[in-house]
Amino acid sequence: MPPPVFIVGTMRSGSTLLRLILDSHENIAIGEETGFAAGLSAARTIPGWRYGAEWSTRLGWSRDELDERLRELYGGMFERHALSQGKKRWGDRTPFHSWHIGDMAEVFPDAVFVAILRHPGAVVSSLKNKFHYAVPEAASYWTRTNTEVLRHGIRLGAERFALVRYEDVVRTPEPVLRELVDWLKEPWSDAVLRHQEVQAAKGAPRLVDGSTSTRAPIDTDRAHAWQQSLSSEEVRIVEEHTGALASFLGYHSDDATRLDPLVLGTYLPYRHLLTGISLAARQASWSPSLSLAAATRGDTGMEMTPDEMSRRVEQAEAALARIRARPVVRLSEQVRRAQKRLALPRAVELRDAVRRRGQRS
Repeated sequence: MPPPVFIVGTMRSGSTLLRLILDSHENIAIGEETGFAAGLSAARTIPGWRYGAEWSTRLGWSRDELDERLRELYGGMFERHALSQGKKRWGDRTPFHSWHIGDMAEVFPDAVFVAILRHPGAVVSSLKNKFHYAVPEAASYWTRTNTEVLRHGIRLGAERFALVRYEDVVRTPEPVLRELVDWLKEPWSDAVLRHQEVQAAKGAPRLVDGSTSTRAPIDTDRAHAWQQSLSSEEVRIVEEHTGALASFLGYHSDDATRLDPLVLGTYLPYRHLLTGISLAARQASWSPSLSLAAATRGDTGMEMTPDEMSRRVEQAEAALARIRARPVVRLSEQVRRAQKRLALPRAVELRDAVRRRGQRS
């Protein structure tokens, strides 16, 4: 099979839309997120144990032998899914895989990685409204995750890493997608421009990961719909946490409709794709200098500390309390309680009847 395609990026970056688009290509199958890379990384290095990195060598297995078995296991599962769709190439899209790129790249040495970016304000707004993140926390998550993705992108180089911006995809879909499909070494297909029709025809669920509609076409207006949901103070906080990296990636906190060119110079083969080599060139020429040193994952994602888990639960409970306070919800609960009270005498009568029948027998 051709090399697998891994879509990475932050949560709420538009990665599901990109998955639906590429999954609509006749040759590529990318289903709903799997999270398999967490298992892959844990199998390579057992977490939370001092000997976790060498467990397999204690059984006489080399790292290459272990990786080959993992490649057979996970690759075989994805290959079967692709073949069931009548396609010859498989892929995966899971946001937290951004933190497993190194393991994925080693176990699948021919795999290619497509990263998708979105304005930090849009990501922060969505995380705040849908998952009750605090604004500083969401902004820090955007910076850490994208730093991690870009760091690996430079290492992967021109052939294995390409980055696109969500805003470019929805503003000028055809030229951006033509470059991406070409970079993937696939023939062009108009199907990627009408993914909503392709997904509907094959019976995909109407709503998939992130509550994304599979029936909604590419919509330019969605790129800036978030602007009304953040206050001026929240925008300032976002800029404080993301400013340097956001500027490097062509974003402006004071004008979300403005985008600087992502690719600099006319000698590069793509105008909308930032490959690993063009990313390295951009970083080398950027002033002031920008560090892409290894980032810490922090308390977002799957690996939350007990304190963070407790805080997140409290945030969810507060949101639930606000929902329950709505008049329509209160009325609905009153109706359910009334129905329960009316049903109770009948339930008691049935219980007593059963007991009498048991006594007679």
